[in-house]
Amino acid sequence: MQALFGTRNGLAIFELPCHIRNLVTALPPSHRYSVEYIIDKCTLLPFISPFLPPGRVPQILEKMEGSGGPLTYLRSGLMASRIPTPQWLRFCPLCKEEDKKLFGETYWRRLHQAQGVVVCPFHNVFLENGFTRRGYSRCLLQFISAEQSTKEVPVRSLDLLERDNQVLLMIAQDVSWLLSHPRYESGVDTLHNRYLRLLVGMGLVSYAGVVQVSELLDEFNKFFSPTLLKFIHCEFRGKDQTHTNWLLRLVRRPRHAQHPLYHLLLMQFLGHTAEELFKLPSTLNFFGKGPWPCLNPAALHYRESVIQEYKLSPQLRKRRPVGRFNCKCGFAYSRTGPDYSPEDKFRIDKMISFGSFWEAKLKELWNDLSLSMKEIGRWLKVDTLTLRRYATRLKLSFFRSGKPVKPVSPAKRLKGSCPQKAINDKRKKYRSKWLSEMHLNPKASWRELRQMLSREYRWLISNDSKWLKKYRPPLSKRRILSPSVDWNARDSFYAIAVSEAASRLKKASSRPAQVTKTAIGIELGASALLKQKLQRMPLTSQVLASVVETREEYAARRIWWITNLYCNECILPTECQLIRRASVTRLKANPEIRAVIKAAMYMIKLRLASEWELQAI
Repeated sequence: MQALFGTRNGLAIFELPCHIRNLVTALPPSHRYSVEYIIDKCTLLPFISPFLPPGRVPQILEKMEGSGGPLTYLRSGLMASRIPTPQWLRFCPLCKEEDKKLFGETYWRRLHQAQGVVVCPFHNVFLENGFTRRGYSRCLLQFISAEQSTKEVPVRSLDLLERDNQVLLMIAQDVSWLLSHPRYESGVDTLHNRYLRLLVGMGLVSYAGVVQVSELLDEFNKFFSPTLLKFIHCEFRGKDQTHTNWLLRLVRRPRHAQHPLYHLLLMQFLGHTAEELFKLPSTLNFFGKGPWPCLNPAALHYRESVIQEYKLSPQLRKRRPVGRFNCKCGFAYSRTGPDYSPEDKFRIDKMISFGSFWEAKLKELWNDLSLSMKEIGRWLKVDTLTLRRYATRLKLSFFRSGKPVKPVSPAKRLKGSCPQKAINDKRKKYRSKWLSEMHLNPKASWRELRQMLSREYRWLISNDSKWLKKYRPPLSKRRILSPSVDWNARDSFYAIAVSEAASRLKKASSRPAQVTKTAIGIELGASALLKQKLQRMPLTSQVLASVVETREEYAARRIWWITNLYCNECILPTECQLIRRASVTRLKANPEIRAVIKAAMYMIKLRLASEWELQAI
């Protein structure tokens, strides 16, 4: 460890290793490896990085290059998921055969170790477990080759006619593509936009971003079998599945990074591979690819694509998205999406502003007495009523060609030019209706009132929003959700599991490992649970406290294990040799350990004496 990584405290891990700069420096001068090459080609960072928030990947790269330690793994977000790390390093039997023919030996592949990958995408066979256990404290201090830890096993081929096997193969293929495309920039917000775009097309999310929860969960559960989701640890847990599952966290506005496997399952559900989805537009665009044309007939750039961006209205029109397009010439319009054909770009659903260029052209044409009202309207793409409205607003003369033009009545004038009295009367009328409806329906919610008084609500929210917010119905109390986990059942289960795990650790034939909370958590694959939720499992906590070993108990067990080794080897050690081999030098002065050492020496002498007597006979 010191020679390769410049530290004695390093661990032999492959997901997100650290001290890579020291490793590159320690290699022979003629090598071709760089820090970037090792991270991109030999670690699992390319599998994780596309699903992290912006700015997180540079932090992880910095930690991996230097001495990041556990902080590197924490920043990846993998520890926050419920998907456990596989307990054993895995290999493909057919990949092993090919390696033997090509190189004379096999090697570990990072693809086979990724969470969620249980099949080889190149040979369509299931992966097999090697002899090396992941996360085990002794293995973290060793470098174990695939030659040492793999064996000849029968090949288990995939049945590609089964739907579950097809899903598992597609997951492996997507992970393989991600690993072969390192430094692929994406981010949770960009992915969320792509998901929403596809879900809107499936009718599972409205254009306003409201998720149809029941329909989405029903369709998802039809697409993936419960057996498969449980097999890859992605099932929906808890009683209240409509509020706590990982799928809804992906399709709602993202707050935290989610496990890559969750994203890959959602991509399959949406009908795309990882490669296809990452090539989709990164913005939630319902109006085609920009730029968009200016439709001002008075401008020289009429119907030319000069508008670089548009604004998506927060309110829908007939349950469809509305985009507002503003040109630098002052011409602004809106139209309802989404676009279904290229001609939709040249459609105007509602005029917002004609702008100064258009008004200047109107003045010019209005003063040309040879043009009739209809001709001016055809030139400016508006009807005669609109011409008269703007002529009134711009105070143009209504005597053209010796024939007076009828001015616009006050009732038909432009919005904004109405008398203040008319606006006040409308405000008073709509306020009265709103309060009257609240009085008649005291239990009506905010949404119900909006539906009953849709016209009044739209006017008040645009012109009297402060008053409307003041007189909105009280918010209903949030429903207290039932607990998503049955902690009593979980406590009973883990109380038994902890006791059994401690017994297995003590009975292991290899060199003894201390029975600690961490060792038991690794044995059960529930380290995070025992560290973070132990206060909710009193029975498990009690059992755990009774089985965890003290330093003295662990030292005594090591002494007796070494005692058996000496007896099997027929060697009579000195007391110092026994102490050194059992690694209890620091505790040899402890009265309890002294008593165990004396008993162990007596046991060795007694058993060896019996062996020698039998040999003499």
